[in-house]
Amino acid sequence: MMIKKKKNSDSGNVKKKRFLITVNVLGSSGPLRFVVNDDDKVSEVIDSSLKMYARSGRLPVLGSDFNNFLLYPSNADQSEGKQSSFWFVVV
Repeated sequence: MMIKKKKNSDSGNVKKKRFLITVNVLGSSGPLRFVVNDDDKVSEVIDSSLKMYARSGRLPVLGSDFNNFLLYPSNADQSEGKQSSFWFVVV
C-alpha cells in the first residue's frame, strides 16, 4: 500500500493580488466585469474579454484575434479606486 505525503501548502501559499475590471464595448448592451490577477498580461485580459463577450452572444461582433485590440483605461485621470474600467479600442 502506498502512502502519499501531504504537500506543505504553506510554501506555495502566496496570495496574488486580484482585482475587478470592467470592459466597455461601444454599442454593446453593457459592460463586461470579471476578476483578473495582478500578474496577468494585457493580451490575456483582452483574450478573456473577447471570449466572454462572444459566449454571451453580444453585438456588435468583434472577432477573436486579441492582437487587433487595445485596452484603454477610461478613468486614467481619476484617483485610484476599487475598480478599474477599460474601453476596447480596435487597432
